[in-house]
Amino acid sequence: MTFEFPPSLGVNGDKEQAAGIVSKIWGKKGVFTCTIANTLTSTIPGVSDAGDTPDLTMYTPAADAELLVLNKVVCMKGIPINPGGIPTPATLTKAALDLSRMPYFIIDGGCGVKANIPMIEVGGECGQKITTGHSVKNVKHSFEYGKILGAQLASYYDYVVISESCAGGTTTALAVLQAMGTVTENLVSSSSPKNPKELKSKLVAEGIAAAGKKPGDFADDPLGAIEAVGDPMMPVNVGILIGACNAGVPVIVGGGTQMAAVMAAAVKLDPSVIGKFFQGTTRWLLNDPNSSMVKLRDAIDARIPIVYINMNYSDSPYEGLQAYEWGFIKEGVGCGGSSVAAVIGSSGKIDCAKLLDRVHEIYRGIMGF
Repeated sequence: MTFEFPPSLGVNGDKEQAAGIVSKIWGKKGVFTCTIANTLTSTIPGVSDAGDTPDLTMYTPAADAELLVLNKVVCMKGIPINPGGIPTPATLTKAALDLSRMPYFIIDGGCGVKANIPMIEVGGECGQKITTGHSVKNVKHSFEYGKILGAQLASYYDYVVISESCAGGTTTALAVLQAMGTVTENLVSSSSPKNPKELKSKLVAEGIAAAGKKPGDFADDPLGAIEAVGDPMMPVNVGILIGACNAGVPVIVGGGTQMAAVMAAAVKLDPSVIGKFFQGTTRWLLNDPNSSMVKLRDAIDARIPIVYINMNYSDSPYEGLQAYEWGFIKEGVGCGGSSVAAVIGSSGKIDCAKLLDRVHEIYRGIMGF
């Protein structure tokens, strides 16, 4: 009998492979992890819209994590918003976690601003600007801890979802992908419809040159690429992905083009992970005209399926949410991966309509409507 995907989910790429993994975990118990981290790259004006100002981008990961755990933000006033009052994608992540009752853990990949909640430590530190050419410390340590954590989670749960909140992370992802020679083109997304592609490409070129390397020089050294021009979210998530897959448990890589660098590094370090994971994201990301997750995936390995949640905010009464349909945000804080997991874990009982209702409740609560 072939597995039928419900209308709430779509698949891009190898449908057979996607159905094989999803059918195995359908109705089973998963666990969600979100690795939060900072890179000073996000404070370079124009790089990131994941915060009302460049300096506030440093608070976004901690605020996202606090929102998931505490239902409120403690580290800053208000909630993490884009310029124009568009709410963090953590609103959708929280809806998915609330409805599915999936257990979740926050990992401190390396934060400059710490969240006021219990977090799993992996020995990471806040990342430097990629233009230094040595942007991440303790990469090997974080990676090894990630592998241990992945194996630990695999012994208790049927599948593991990994995700991130790291402002500036599409720029660091592009840097690592070009340093590894996975892509030459700038295919990463942005939380704004006006993707600052020229600025990102310029910073990436500066960073790789500052490391004394050329694009492609890190083809066989993904951890070296992360150390030179990555961010602290990457090594631990690469480790969890490999650790859980090696322990025989499927992984959902929750997130957008930022997670392309994680997938590329994992596949290079351990090709045996292919067939054991898929990317879980949103239709907003796949439909983004200013980036291409499909081309990025094909450059890493065309066999990796992408399963996406068909969320649509067009009919939402709130303009802040409607903005997702106009090309803002698209992904982040594992909102796509957690939503896909909520549908899978509930055997399809949780769907886009239920998720949207819960998003509205959360949005009204945090906005004080």
